[in-house]
Amino acid sequence: MDFRTYCSAALCSLLFLSACGEKKDETPPPKLFSEQREALDKAKTVNDTLQKSNAEQQKKIEHQSQ
Repeated sequence: MDFRTYCSAALCSLLFLSACGEKKDETPPPKLFSEQREALDKAKTVNDTLQKSNAEQQKKIEHQSQ
């Protein structure tokens, strides 16, 4: 092999290794739709509370009708 082949192989190896290096950018991922998720979670808790209240009211109505 000649000098050009060695240089080409070395250059290819260097480029390959530099491309496979660690990523230095450590920014956290964006919080997409965080406000909408918070609103949905709040709505779920309100829904659970309303369902419990409705079930208790139904029990009281059934108990009073007997």
